[in-house]
Amino acid sequence: METTCNCKDSPIRIGLIVACSENGVIGRDGDLPWHLPEDLKHFMRSTKGHAVVMGRKTFESLEKPLGGRLNIVISRSMPIEESIPGELTVMRSLREAIEAGRAADISENGFGKGLIWIAGGGEIYKQAFEVADLVLRTRVHCEIEGDTYFPSIDSDDWALEQIEEHQSDDRHDFGFTIERWVRRD
Repeated sequence: METTCNCKDSPIRIGLIVACSENGVIGRDGDLPWHLPEDLKHFMRSTKGHAVVMGRKTFESLEKPLGGRLNIVISRSMPIEESIPGELTVMRSLREAIEAGRAADISENGFGKGLIWIAGGGEIYKQAFEVADLVLRTRVHCEIEGDTYFPSIDSDDWALEQIEEHQSDDRHDFGFTIERWVRRD
């Protein structure tokens, strides 16, 4: 998939939003390897009203398109005809997906507000890392086996701006920390 774009020239920011274990695992067998209701609420609050870009496998792991967001799916095999105006857009590359997010941001449909979220999977995160300027990472306090990973955040390139701790409890098998990273100039 093509990744080059003039994303840094746009006033629209690109953020990565992810939950990963201490060893970088984000998925196992096409699903999340944990259930953290408060982190899911964080994801919903953070992405509501924005364009959300994801790969086909991530999209297929959802029961339906995320409500209140423009779902932009990157896929070489999913038919473009599956697009639903204002709800679901199928694109062939990260560059095209970001352009679709920009177009939604400047349209009258209410999506955007200057931020496009990248929501996985592993390959999409790798491609988007070079153009992103924000990372919202939920670091799940466990080491777990999986088959999909999030790239490491290099503190030479990124600054940790904010952290929010959550303890394990009867609804959360693992404690977790929500981290906000911004790209250093």
